[in-house]
Amino acid sequence: MARKAGLSIRYKILLLMTTLPLVILAVYLFVAVGVFENDKVAYVFESSSSVAKTMASQTTTDLESSLTSAKPALQEFLSYERFATISKGLFSADGPIQWIAAVREREAGDFKELDVLERNKGTFQIEWRDVAGTSAMLTELSEKNRLVIVPFRDDRVILGEKIVVPATETTPEKTTLFLIMARVPNLVQVYQTPGQTENFLVDQTGRVLFGPAGTVGTNVQDRVKLPFLQVNDAQTKQGTDEVTNSAGEPLLASYSVTNFGRLFAVSLVPKREALKAVDTLIRKSLIFFAVLICVTVIVSLLAASNLTSALTDLYQATRKVAEGRFDIRVNISNRDEVGSLADSFNAMAAEVSRLMAETAEKARMEGELKTAQTVQETLFPAPNAVLQGLRVAGFYEPASECGGDWWHYCEINGKVYVWIGDATGHGAPAALITSAAKSAATIIERLDVSPSKALELLNRSVFEVSRGRIMMTFFLGCYDPQKRTFTYSNASHEAPFLISKADQPPKKKDLVPLNEVNSPRLGQARDTQFEEVTIELKEGDRILLYTDGIPDIHNPESQSWGEREFIKGILSSNKDYPSVDNAVQTLVDQFQDYRKGAPLIDDITFFMIQVEAT
Repeated sequence: MARKAGLSIRYKILLLMTTLPLVILAVYLFVAVGVFENDKVAYVFESSSSVAKTMASQTTTDLESSLTSAKPALQEFLSYERFATISKGLFSADGPIQWIAAVREREAGDFKELDVLERNKGTFQIEWRDVAGTSAMLTELSEKNRLVIVPFRDDRVILGEKIVVPATETTPEKTTLFLIMARVPNLVQVYQTPGQTENFLVDQTGRVLFGPAGTVGTNVQDRVKLPFLQVNDAQTKQGTDEVTNSAGEPLLASYSVTNFGRLFAVSLVPKREALKAVDTLIRKSLIFFAVLICVTVIVSLLAASNLTSALTDLYQATRKVAEGRFDIRVNISNRDEVGSLADSFNAMAAEVSRLMAETAEKARMEGELKTAQTVQETLFPAPNAVLQGLRVAGFYEPASECGGDWWHYCEINGKVYVWIGDATGHGAPAALITSAAKSAATIIERLDVSPSKALELLNRSVFEVSRGRIMMTFFLGCYDPQKRTFTYSNASHEAPFLISKADQPPKKKDLVPLNEVNSPRLGQARDTQFEEVTIELKEGDRILLYTDGIPDIHNPESQSWGEREFIKGILSSNKDYPSVDNAVQTLVDQFQDYRKGAPLIDDITFFMIQVEAT
């Protein structure tokens, strides 16, 4: 009679003493860490936004200051079409301007230099010659009206300014492009300040104008994608975003748009650096968590000492059963899960005694099958070999402990023989036939006979053993390395496929079945005569020999792989004409992936041979 279960021990001890504090602490960790992390990120965004805004303001001030100092010279040129007295006074004192060049676009689309104003004579020609892509730069200036480039990766900056003088009654409209070389050392220092934060001045394409050492002239988007650079909203002046660099590291990005062209002052902070305080909180919380767990465990052990005596008795009984004493019974009166478990234990001990005898008998039978399997494994050759310029790679997996498939290769008087056969069914009867075939083949190898004659001798051996009750399909081929010919004979076996090496991956039409001859199965009649045929091979040609178990592979839904998928597998595994070792492994991976561990319907055997370079 089944016991009536009372209060569960799990609720007595585990739920009451352990689960509640663990849940409370887990909720605390989740909420506290989330709140603190969000607060820290908001603080970092606010701080870095302020830095970006300050850098943008200073950038605007420095660049506008340089442009303002050049304004008198620009106005003079617009009035006289040349730099005159006022312009030359620009260099009377120290200042940022190094030279000014006036350029105008001609009808042909190129640009003409009109006049140059220099602090040090000759510097314009030297420096302008070293600037890459001058024509493209002038074209960009003509389109954008204002341009900033840093061609030499130092404190020298070229400011481009486009000025259009409207037409009057006496003069046509004139468009002049001014190139102003200025030095801005203070601005360079702002963006090169070392620290965890990286600061950049970039244009809308992401090109770095100023930044940490080694970054000027590169594109910041190669390191980190900044989505705000693609926004053309002129009203958007600053903002923040969480981005990821090329190494997958999250960054906190803040930006501010300068008032000198659409340039961006960008500040990047690694998120891990910003959240170090959160890591400290987590570590301290985990320490507290560990202490609480220890206290909970100690209290639970003390409280459970009066509740677990029944479990102790049951544990001692299981130990004795583990030692082989199946006559042990337990007497526990608890009306809970432990009491029900004790009843189950007593029933189990009695059942185990009965099953032990059955297990011993099954073990004896399995041992005999294992021995037979071990013996049969000796019938098969190594899966990979090279004989007389012929590379061999194969695979074999039986559907049960003993299989009915067999394959073999050997060298006889400088020629290579390849054998493959499939006995009816699988298991022990089929395995006996393969053993007989192997024994006969060992003797036939010494006779140095043709494939057709070898099959005649092999057929008699199989017939004498099986008396027509178990038959065997078989294919036997002989490769002559001197003539590069392949002579074969077939006893109703699956026709192998010849794959000739070409410049293109093989297609279905390139799989040539070797089916010019086909004779009855081995063991069907005692005196069957077999035909043979010879084909020529060339370097790189390969032949796939297989049994019919491959197309019969099933997946867990009992759907077969089929001939079509098998052909596709052959083509894909030989797509780039890899070595036969790799081709065999690729084909194995394909059907094993389809099979997903489902039991085999039939034995799987196949191997591939390839003519190597001599």
